[in-house]
Amino acid sequence: MKESSGFDPIPADVYSVELLDVSSVVHPTYDTRNSPPESQEMETIFNFQFVLLEGQAGEKNLRGLSTWANFVPSYFYISKKNGKNRLFKIIEALIGHDVGMQEYSQMENDASSFLNALIGKQCRVVIEHVQKGDKTYANPISFMKTSSLLQPLNPEEKEKAKIKKNKEERIEENKLNDIAF
Repeated sequence: MKESSGFDPIPADVYSVELLDVSSVVHPTYDTRNSPPESQEMETIFNFQFVLLEGQAGEKNLRGLSTWANFVPSYFYISKKNGKNRLFKIIEALIGHDVGMQEYSQMENDASSFLNALIGKQCRVVIEHVQKGDKTYANPISFMKTSSLLQPLNPEEKEKAKIKKNKEERIEENKLNDIAF
C-alpha cells in the first residue's frame, strides 16, 4: 500500500483482515505501458481490498485501515518453479483449506461468482515495508487462514473503507463479470 501524504503506513506485522472487495482492471502491461496505444498489450489485474480487523500503533487503533493485494493472472494453479501463485494463496487463506483439483475445477467453471463469494471472509495477512526512494509501502506478502474469526466489519466501517471512485474509474473497472482463469 502506498504511503498516503500525512499518514504513516500500516506497521509491519501479522493482521486479521476481512476481504472487502475484489475487482479487476485492464491495464497495459509493464513492458508496453509507455508505448503508443495501438501497440500496447493489455492485461487483467485482480485487486483484492482487505480491511484490518485489529491492531494498534501506539495509541492509534488500526481497525478499518485498508491494504491491497494485486494479482496478474498469468497462470492459475501451480507452476513447477514457484508453486502456488498469489491468487491461489489468497483463495486458500480465505476459504481456510488447501484447494484440490476437484475444487479447482469448480472454481474454474464460474470464477467470477467464486471470487465474489469470498467477499466478507477473513484471513491473516503478513505486512512488510518496502522502501522505494523517499516512499514507504506497506505490502501484504503472505496470506494464511485464520484460527479464530473476529468481529466482522459493520456496515458503517465497510462504507468508510470503500474507495470513492470517480466516474471514469467506475466505467473502466470490470467487476469480475465473465472472468475466466
